[in-house]
Formats: sequence, structure tokens, C-alpha cells
Amino acid sequence: MNNVEFLYDFSSPNCHVAHAKLKDLQTKGKIKNLSFSPVLLGGLFKSTNDSALPKGSLEYNYMAKNLERLSKTLDVNFKFSHDRFPVNSLRSMRGSYFAKESGKESEYIQEIFEACWSQDKDITQDSTLKPIIEDSLGLDFSRFLSFIEKDETKQKLRSDTQNALERGVFGAPTFFIDGDMYWGTPEILWYLENELK
Repeated sequence: MNNVEFLYDFSSPNCHVAHAKLKDLQTKGKIKNLSFSPVLLGGLFKSTNDSALPKGSLEYNYMAKNLERLSKTLDVNFKFSHDRFPVNSLRSMRGSYFAKESGKESEYIQEIFEACWSQDKDITQDSTLKPIIEDSLGLDFSRFLSFIEKDETKQKLRSDTQNALERGVFGAPTFFIDGDMYWGTPEILWYLENELK
């Protein structure tokens, strides 16, 4: 069995492209067990003295171009939100726990990634989140709003991010495949496509 744990942050366009490929491989039966672990990149970066790529830098420009290339190759609908980069994903990341408790984790992750990186919507806004919670997932938006502001929800995301750091995670997307850690979109997607049986 191939057990894949996907550590993600909605703020990462690489995570969006990787997630789309993971779901495709799961549909094809190459991934038997796919689990999701939220991590806050801002928290990881603070602990590792790293930061999001500065706009206009050579690496930033390459990342945007490479993601466009990669998404076309993988047939992933993708729009790079230059105006909102880096994306503030804090509220939507906390919402992952609400969705999981409601039995809608996979659907929620799909909807948020699509809204942010396929539809170029602002996931910090209630006008984006409310239709996802109520219409797409059939959940109560007022409960969602209350849940993401609870101290225990905030602490859960901090704790999961710290636990990821202690496992050696320094960025996202990160994957644990049968316990082994892999990082980075193009390399890991090649591995998943060609090595998993």
C-alpha cells in the first residue's frame, strides 16, 4: 500500500498544483491512502528564518513561469494571483479543522485551492468562503466563523506547524510517502507518477 501524507498551505501555488495531481493519482489507484496535514508556512518560515519569495525577484519570476508550464502539462486550471501574493491563508487554514470535523475535509481543500489558484478569488474574504461552506459543502457558515476564532483551533494550527517542523518540514508542499519525506512539486510529482505501483 502507498500511504501519502500531504502537508499543505493554501497560500502556496505549488501546493495547489501538487494537490490536483495527488487527486488524479488517487483516482487512478496509485495512492491507496491519502491524508492531509495543515501547516502554516508563515510559522515555518519564522522558525527557519525563511520568507515568501519577494515579488519581482528572479526566483519569483521563475516560479510563476514554471508553475504555468507545469499546470499546463498536468492539465490543471491555474491562475497566479500576483496582486495578492503572498496569500494570507490563516482563516482558511483554520477552517480545515472545521471541515475535517464535519466530514468534508477533502472537499473543502479542493474548493479552497480552486477558489484561490484556479478562480483567482480572495480567500481572506467572507464573500469567497461563505458560498464554499454553505453552497458547496452544505455546512453552517456562522459555525465556521465561530470555530476558526476559537483558541483551541488557533493552537491546533500552531501545534501542527510545530510538529511538522520537528519532523524536518521546512516548506510546502511536503509529502511523507510510507514514512519518508519528500519536498517540492516537480520532483515529487515525477516520483509519484513513475514510482508508485
